This record gives sequence, structure tokens and C-alpha cells, in this order.
Amino acid sequence: MAKLQQELIDRTESGTNYDDLAEEILRLRELQEQTVMDDAAKAAHRQRIQELLNFINSQPRTITEFDEALVKKLLEKVTVHDDYLELPVPCVTPS
Repeated sequence: MAKLQQELIDRTESGTNYDDLAEEILRLRELQEQTVMDDAAKAAHRQRIQELLNFINSQPRTITEFDEALVKKLLEKVTVHDDYLELPVPCVTPS
């Protein structure tokens, strides 16, 4: 990125067309911002998984009655179809 920025400065000073270089720098900045956002989303997802694992591990091993708190913690949404329910399966893997 620094190399491209220096080339942009050089082209500007020499009066050379730099549109293509400016577009590439903008594209790379957007890509970098998207990567940062993706990393933040992954970190939040890992944190949610860790919280879920901690919650599950704190529960008794044998569940003998309905536990509303457990259900709410495990299920984010349920999609109701005419003939079946769709429950997202959490992918729980320790980090």
C-alpha cells in the first residue's frame, strides 16, 4: 500500500495520469476495511461460541425437566413451516 501511495505521489508530481493507481488504492483500502470487519465478526462469533460452551458446561449433565433459559440460550430462531420446524444447528467447537 505504501509503495502504491508513493507511486501515486510520484505520478501526481510528474503530471502523469494516476486514475488507475488511485482506483487500485481505493480498492485495496476497501478490501482492508472489509477484512477488519470480517475479523471483528469472527471474533464476536468466537466469543458467542465460547459463552455458549461455558453455559452448556455449567449445566447439569442430565436434564430431567424443561429449562427455558437453556432453550433460549441454544436457539436463536425457529422457522415454522407447514409440516416441519427448522432449527439452526449451532456449530460449537472450542477455540
